[in-house]
Amino acid sequence: MTLENDYNLKKLNTFGIEARCKTFFEYSTDEELFDFIRLHKNDSDFKFFVLGGGSNVLFTKDFDGTIIHPATKGRKIVYETADNIFVEAQAGEIWDEFVEWCIENKAYGLENLSYIPGTVGASAVQNIGAYGAEARQFIHRVKFLHLDSGDIQYMSNEACCFGYRESIFKHLLKGKAIILSVVYKLSKHPSINRSYADVEKYLTDNKITNPSPADIRSAIIDIRRKKLPEVSETGSAGSFFKNPVVDAETFKALQGKFPEIKYFTAGANFKLAAGWLIDQCGLKGFQHKGAAVHKNQALILINAGNATGNDVVELSKIVQDKVFEKFGVKLEPEAIII
Repeated sequence: MTLENDYNLKKLNTFGIEARCKTFFEYSTDEELFDFIRLHKNDSDFKFFVLGGGSNVLFTKDFDGTIIHPATKGRKIVYETADNIFVEAQAGEIWDEFVEWCIENKAYGLENLSYIPGTVGASAVQNIGAYGAEARQFIHRVKFLHLDSGDIQYMSNEACCFGYRESIFKHLLKGKAIILSVVYKLSKHPSINRSYADVEKYLTDNKITNPSPADIRSAIIDIRRKKLPEVSETGSAGSFFKNPVVDAETFKALQGKFPEIKYFTAGANFKLAAGWLIDQCGLKGFQHKGAAVHKNQALILINAGNATGNDVVELSKIVQDKVFEKFGVKLEPEAIII
Protein backbone atom coordinates (compact mmCIF):
# COMPACT_ATOMS: atom_id res chain seq x y z
CA MET A 1 0.00 0.00 0.00
CA THR A 2 1.19 3.52 -0.83
CA LEU A 3 -0.30 6.72 0.57
CA GLU A 4 1.29 10.05 -0.36
CA ASN A 5 0.28 13.70 -0.48
CA ASP A 6 0.96 16.12 -3.36
CA TYR A 7 1.81 13.29 -5.74
CA ASN A 8 3.17 13.81 -9.28
CA LEU A 9 1.01 11.93 -11.83
CA LYS A 10 3.24 12.41 -14.87
CA LYS A 11 4.32 8.75 -14.94
CA LEU A 12 0.75 7.56 -14.39
CA ASN A 13 -0.79 9.05 -17.51
CA THR A 14 0.34 8.02 -20.97
CA PHE A 15 0.13 11.59 -22.28
CA GLY A 16 3.00 12.35 -19.90
CA ILE A 17 1.26 15.50 -18.67
CA GLU A 18 2.53 17.27 -15.57
CA ALA A 19 -0.25 17.12 -12.98
CA ARG A 20 -0.42 16.52 -9.26
CA CYS A 21 -3.07 15.19 -6.92
CA LYS A 22 -3.85 16.12 -3.34
CA THR A 23 -3.55 12.49 -2.20
CA PHE A 24 -2.38 9.34 -3.95
CA PHE A 25 -3.48 5.91 -2.74
CA GLU A 26 -2.21 2.69 -4.33
CA TYR A 27 -3.46 -0.64 -3.05
CA SER A 28 -2.26 -4.20 -3.67
CA THR A 29 -5.16 -6.07 -2.05
CA ASP A 30 -8.89 -5.46 -2.01
CA GLU A 31 -8.78 -5.41 1.79
CA GLU A 32 -6.47 -2.38 1.71
CA LEU A 33 -9.00 -0.61 -0.49
CA PHE A 34 -11.90 -1.54 1.82
CA ASP A 35 -10.05 -0.18 4.85
CA PHE A 36 -9.19 3.07 3.08
CA ILE A 37 -12.76 3.64 1.88
CA ARG A 38 -14.19 2.91 5.34
CA LEU A 39 -11.90 5.56 6.81
CA HIS A 40 -12.64 8.28 4.27
CA LYS A 41 -15.94 7.77 2.46
CA ASN A 42 -17.88 9.88 4.98
CA ASP A 43 -15.40 12.76 4.86
CA SER A 44 -17.24 15.82 3.59
CA ASP A 45 -14.44 16.67 1.17
CA PHE A 46 -13.71 13.13 -0.05
CA LYS A 47 -13.33 13.27 -3.82
CA PHE A 48 -11.65 10.51 -5.81
CA PHE A 49 -10.78 9.25 -9.26
CA VAL A 50 -9.71 5.70 -10.06
CA LEU A 51 -6.63 5.77 -12.28
CA GLY A 52 -5.44 2.49 -13.76
CA GLY A 53 -2.89 2.67 -16.58
CA GLY A 54 -3.80 6.29 -17.34
CA SER A 55 -4.03 5.43 -21.03
CA ASN A 56 -7.37 7.11 -21.67
CA VAL A 57 -7.06 10.18 -19.44
CA LEU A 58 -6.03 13.77 -20.11
CA PHE A 59 -5.21 15.97 -17.13
CA THR A 60 -5.76 19.68 -17.75
CA LYS A 61 -5.10 20.67 -14.13
CA ASP A 62 -4.08 19.27 -10.77
CA PHE A 63 -6.62 16.94 -9.19
CA ASP A 64 -7.92 18.33 -5.89
CA GLY A 65 -8.75 14.99 -4.38
CA THR A 66 -7.56 11.39 -4.07
CA ILE A 67 -6.24 9.35 -6.97
CA ILE A 68 -6.97 5.68 -6.27
CA HIS A 69 -4.61 3.40 -8.18
CA PRO A 70 -5.33 -0.36 -8.24
CA ALA A 71 -2.23 -2.53 -8.21
CA THR A 72 -4.05 -5.79 -7.52
CA LYS A 73 -2.78 -8.82 -9.42
CA GLY A 74 -4.20 -12.24 -10.08
CA ARG A 75 -5.55 -14.33 -12.96
CA LYS A 76 -7.33 -17.66 -12.70
CA ILE A 77 -9.67 -20.02 -14.48
CA VAL A 78 -12.93 -19.93 -12.54
CA TYR A 79 -14.69 -22.84 -14.24
CA GLU A 80 -15.13 -24.55 -17.56
CA THR A 81 -17.86 -26.02 -19.72
CA ALA A 82 -17.55 -28.19 -22.80
CA ASP A 83 -17.10 -25.11 -24.97
CA ASN A 84 -16.11 -22.21 -22.72
CA ILE A 85 -13.54 -21.13 -20.16
CA PHE A 86 -14.45 -18.50 -17.58
CA VAL A 87 -11.37 -16.56 -16.48
CA GLU A 88 -11.16 -13.93 -13.75
CA ALA A 89 -8.57 -11.16 -13.55
CA GLN A 90 -8.03 -8.56 -10.85
CA ALA A 91 -8.64 -4.92 -11.75
CA GLY A 92 -4.97 -3.95 -11.56
CA GLU A 93 -3.81 -6.59 -14.03
CA ILE A 94 -2.15 -5.18 -17.17
CA TRP A 95 -4.63 -5.76 -19.98
CA ASP A 96 -2.22 -6.96 -22.67
CA GLU A 97 -0.48 -9.35 -20.28
CA PHE A 98 -3.90 -10.79 -19.47
CA VAL A 99 -4.71 -11.26 -23.18
CA GLU A 100 -1.40 -13.07 -23.70
CA TRP A 101 -2.07 -15.29 -20.67
CA CYS A 102 -5.54 -16.20 -21.99
CA ILE A 103 -4.15 -17.35 -25.34
CA GLU A 104 -1.41 -19.36 -23.61
CA ASN A 105 -4.15 -21.06 -21.57
CA LYS A 106 -6.21 -21.82 -24.70
CA ALA A 107 -8.95 -19.35 -23.77
CA TYR A 108 -9.82 -17.52 -26.98
CA GLY A 109 -11.65 -14.38 -28.05
CA LEU A 110 -9.58 -11.44 -26.84
CA GLU A 111 -6.78 -11.66 -29.39
CA ASN A 112 -8.09 -8.75 -31.51
CA LEU A 113 -7.86 -6.58 -28.38
CA SER A 114 -4.13 -7.23 -28.03
CA TYR A 115 -1.67 -4.46 -27.23
CA ILE A 116 -4.26 -2.01 -25.92
CA PRO A 117 -2.65 -0.16 -23.00
CA GLY A 118 -4.38 -0.04 -19.64
CA THR A 119 -5.75 -2.38 -17.01
CA VAL A 120 -8.43 -5.05 -16.75
CA GLY A 121 -10.65 -2.83 -14.57
CA ALA A 122 -10.61 -0.08 -17.18
CA SER A 123 -11.56 -2.55 -19.90
CA ALA A 124 -15.00 -2.87 -18.34
CA VAL A 125 -15.45 0.83 -17.58
CA GLN A 126 -14.53 1.89 -21.11
CA ASN A 127 -15.74 -1.18 -23.05
CA ILE A 128 -12.47 -1.13 -24.96
CA GLY A 129 -12.57 -2.13 -28.60
CA ALA A 130 -10.37 -2.51 -31.66
CA TYR A 131 -10.13 -4.42 -34.94
CA GLY A 132 -13.67 -5.75 -34.91
CA ALA A 133 -13.94 -6.74 -31.24
CA GLU A 134 -15.17 -5.16 -28.02
CA ALA A 135 -14.76 -6.17 -24.39
CA ARG A 136 -18.55 -6.43 -23.94
CA GLN A 137 -18.64 -9.45 -26.27
CA PHE A 138 -16.73 -11.44 -23.67
CA ILE A 139 -17.37 -9.88 -20.25
CA HIS A 140 -19.47 -12.28 -18.16
CA ARG A 141 -19.53 -10.53 -14.78
CA VAL A 142 -18.00 -7.53 -13.03
CA LYS A 143 -17.23 -7.51 -9.31
CA PHE A 144 -17.13 -4.09 -7.67
CA LEU A 145 -17.25 -2.20 -4.40
CA HIS A 146 -20.37 -0.04 -4.12
CA LEU A 147 -19.36 3.03 -2.15
CA ASP A 148 -22.86 4.02 -1.03
CA SER A 149 -23.56 0.71 0.67
CA GLY A 150 -19.99 -0.44 1.27
CA ASP A 151 -20.97 -3.83 -0.14
CA ILE A 152 -19.24 -6.00 -2.71
CA GLN A 153 -21.63 -6.41 -5.62
CA TYR A 154 -21.71 -8.33 -8.89
CA MET A 155 -23.10 -7.12 -12.20
CA SER A 156 -23.95 -9.23 -15.22
CA ASN A 157 -23.01 -8.28 -18.75
CA GLU A 158 -26.54 -7.11 -19.52
CA ALA A 159 -26.75 -4.96 -16.40
CA CYS A 160 -23.50 -3.16 -17.31
CA CYS A 161 -25.36 -1.28 -20.09
CA PHE A 162 -22.42 -1.51 -22.45
CA GLY A 163 -22.34 0.79 -25.46
CA TYR A 164 -19.71 2.20 -27.78
CA ARG A 165 -16.93 3.05 -25.28
CA GLU A 166 -19.65 3.27 -22.64
CA SER A 167 -20.84 1.41 -19.56
CA ILE A 168 -22.90 1.97 -16.43
CA PHE A 169 -19.62 2.70 -14.61
CA LYS A 170 -19.20 5.90 -16.64
CA HIS A 171 -22.72 7.13 -15.90
CA LEU A 172 -25.14 5.80 -13.26
CA LEU A 173 -22.33 4.34 -11.12
CA LYS A 174 -19.76 7.04 -11.82
CA GLY A 175 -18.11 7.94 -8.51
CA LYS A 176 -20.07 5.20 -6.76
CA ALA A 177 -18.24 2.04 -7.76
CA ILE A 178 -14.69 0.73 -7.86
CA ILE A 179 -14.17 -2.37 -9.98
CA LEU A 180 -12.38 -5.21 -8.17
CA SER A 181 -12.23 -7.90 -10.85
CA VAL A 182 -13.75 -8.98 -14.15
CA VAL A 183 -14.79 -12.45 -15.30
CA TYR A 184 -14.50 -13.09 -19.03
CA LYS A 185 -16.34 -15.87 -20.86
CA LEU A 186 -13.93 -17.15 -23.50
CA SER A 187 -14.03 -20.01 -25.96
CA LYS A 188 -12.11 -23.25 -26.11
CA HIS A 189 -12.57 -23.20 -29.88
CA PRO A 190 -10.76 -20.49 -31.87
CA SER A 191 -13.00 -18.22 -33.94
CA ILE A 192 -10.66 -16.19 -36.09
CA ASN A 193 -11.67 -12.56 -36.64
CA ARG A 194 -9.80 -11.34 -39.72
CA SER A 195 -12.44 -8.84 -40.85
CA TYR A 196 -10.11 -5.82 -40.92
CA ALA A 197 -8.13 -5.20 -44.11
CA ASP A 198 -4.91 -4.56 -42.19
CA VAL A 199 -5.20 -7.95 -40.48
CA GLU A 200 -5.86 -9.70 -43.78
CA LYS A 201 -2.87 -7.95 -45.35
CA TYR A 202 -0.58 -9.06 -42.52
CA LEU A 203 -1.70 -12.67 -42.94
CA THR A 204 -1.24 -12.53 -46.71
CA ASP A 205 2.17 -10.86 -46.49
CA ASN A 206 3.34 -13.47 -44.01
CA LYS A 207 1.81 -16.35 -46.01
CA ILE A 208 -0.39 -17.44 -43.10
CA THR A 209 -3.33 -19.32 -44.63
CA ASN A 210 -4.74 -20.96 -41.49
CA PRO A 211 -4.14 -18.43 -38.70
CA SER A 212 -4.27 -19.32 -35.03
CA PRO A 213 -5.34 -16.91 -32.25
CA ALA A 214 -1.62 -16.37 -31.58
CA ASP A 215 -1.17 -15.37 -35.24
CA ILE A 216 -4.00 -12.84 -34.93
CA ARG A 217 -2.39 -11.45 -31.78
CA SER A 218 0.92 -11.10 -33.62
CA ALA A 219 -0.86 -9.36 -36.49
CA ILE A 220 -2.60 -6.87 -34.19
CA ILE A 221 0.61 -6.10 -32.30
CA ASP A 222 2.50 -5.54 -35.57
CA ILE A 223 -0.23 -3.27 -36.97
CA ARG A 224 -0.53 -1.22 -33.80
CA ARG A 225 3.23 -0.80 -33.48
CA LYS A 226 3.48 0.51 -37.04
CA LYS A 227 0.45 2.79 -36.87
CA LEU A 228 0.46 4.07 -33.32
CA PRO A 229 3.17 5.80 -31.30
CA GLU A 230 4.65 3.88 -28.38
CA VAL A 231 3.40 5.74 -25.31
CA SER A 232 6.75 5.15 -23.61
CA GLU A 233 8.33 7.29 -26.34
CA THR A 234 5.56 9.67 -27.46
CA GLY A 235 2.79 10.71 -25.08
CA SER A 236 -0.77 10.01 -26.24
CA ALA A 237 -4.00 8.41 -25.11
CA GLY A 238 -4.48 6.22 -28.15
CA SER A 239 -7.55 7.12 -30.19
CA PHE A 240 -8.54 10.54 -28.91
CA PHE A 241 -11.94 10.65 -30.64
CA LYS A 242 -14.78 8.19 -31.01
CA ASN A 243 -15.80 7.13 -34.50
CA PRO A 244 -18.99 9.16 -35.06
CA VAL A 245 -22.21 7.26 -35.74
CA VAL A 246 -24.72 8.73 -38.22
CA ASP A 247 -28.10 7.61 -39.49
CA ALA A 248 -28.66 6.21 -42.99
CA GLU A 249 -29.96 9.48 -44.44
CA THR A 250 -26.95 11.46 -43.21
CA PHE A 251 -24.58 8.77 -44.43
CA LYS A 252 -26.15 8.66 -47.90
CA ALA A 253 -25.72 12.43 -48.25
CA LEU A 254 -22.09 12.24 -47.09
CA GLN A 255 -21.28 9.33 -49.39
CA GLY A 256 -22.79 11.21 -52.32
CA LYS A 257 -20.45 14.12 -51.64
CA PHE A 258 -17.44 12.03 -50.53
CA PRO A 259 -17.58 8.66 -52.37
CA GLU A 260 -14.35 7.44 -50.75
CA ILE A 261 -15.58 7.97 -47.19
CA LYS A 262 -14.50 5.16 -44.88
CA TYR A 263 -17.17 3.61 -42.69
CA PHE A 264 -18.43 0.53 -40.87
CA THR A 265 -22.02 -0.61 -40.57
CA ALA A 266 -23.55 -0.29 -37.09
CA GLY A 267 -26.96 -1.89 -37.24
CA ALA A 268 -29.21 0.48 -39.15
CA ASN A 269 -26.64 3.26 -38.73
CA PHE A 270 -23.13 3.90 -40.02
CA LYS A 271 -19.94 4.44 -38.05
CA LEU A 272 -17.56 6.81 -39.80
CA ALA A 273 -13.79 6.43 -39.51
CA ALA A 274 -12.82 9.51 -37.50
CA GLY A 275 -9.18 9.18 -38.50
CA TRP A 276 -10.15 9.39 -42.18
CA LEU A 277 -12.30 12.49 -41.57
CA ILE A 278 -9.42 14.22 -39.78
CA ASP A 279 -6.94 13.19 -42.47
CA GLN A 280 -9.18 14.64 -45.20
CA CYS A 281 -8.96 17.98 -43.43
CA GLY A 282 -5.19 17.94 -43.98
CA LEU A 283 -4.43 17.76 -40.27
CA LYS A 284 -1.92 14.90 -40.12
CA GLY A 285 1.18 16.27 -38.44
CA PHE A 286 -0.52 19.57 -37.58
CA GLN A 287 0.93 21.05 -34.39
CA HIS A 288 -0.59 23.45 -31.89
CA LYS A 289 1.72 24.62 -29.12
CA GLY A 290 3.08 21.46 -27.48
CA ALA A 291 0.47 19.11 -28.96
CA ALA A 292 0.15 17.62 -32.44
CA VAL A 293 -1.89 15.30 -34.64
CA HIS A 294 0.19 12.19 -35.21
CA LYS A 295 1.84 12.12 -38.62
CA ASN A 296 0.88 8.48 -39.32
CA GLN A 297 -2.55 8.21 -37.66
CA ALA A 298 -4.77 11.28 -37.55
CA LEU A 299 -6.95 9.83 -34.80
CA ILE A 300 -4.05 10.11 -32.37
CA LEU A 301 -3.24 13.40 -30.63
CA ILE A 302 0.23 13.43 -29.14
CA ASN A 303 2.39 15.29 -26.66
CA ALA A 304 4.91 16.71 -29.14
CA GLY A 305 7.10 17.99 -26.33
CA ASN A 306 6.21 19.44 -22.93
CA ALA A 307 2.55 19.83 -23.85
CA THR A 308 0.05 20.87 -21.22
CA GLY A 309 -3.35 19.28 -21.00
CA ASN A 310 -4.88 22.51 -22.24
CA ASP A 311 -2.62 22.41 -25.32
CA VAL A 312 -4.17 19.05 -26.20
CA VAL A 313 -7.72 20.30 -25.50
CA GLU A 314 -7.17 23.34 -27.71
CA LEU A 315 -5.84 21.11 -30.50
CA SER A 316 -8.82 18.78 -30.14
CA LYS A 317 -11.20 21.71 -30.59
CA ILE A 318 -9.35 22.82 -33.73
CA VAL A 319 -9.75 19.28 -35.10
CA GLN A 320 -13.45 19.18 -34.16
CA ASP A 321 -14.10 22.53 -35.83
CA LYS A 322 -12.31 21.54 -39.05
CA VAL A 323 -14.14 18.23 -39.33
CA PHE A 324 -17.51 19.84 -38.64
CA GLU A 325 -16.82 22.58 -41.17
CA LYS A 326 -15.98 20.05 -43.91
CA PHE A 327 -18.37 17.19 -43.13
CA GLY A 328 -21.01 18.57 -40.76
CA VAL A 329 -20.11 15.78 -38.33
CA LYS A 330 -19.30 16.33 -34.68
CA LEU A 331 -16.41 14.39 -33.15
CA GLU A 332 -16.62 13.45 -29.48
CA PRO A 333 -13.54 12.76 -27.35
CA GLU A 334 -12.97 9.19 -26.30
CA ALA A 335 -10.39 10.29 -23.77
CA ILE A 336 -11.59 11.30 -20.30
CA ILE A 337 -10.69 14.95 -19.73
CA ILE A 338 -10.07 16.03 -16.13
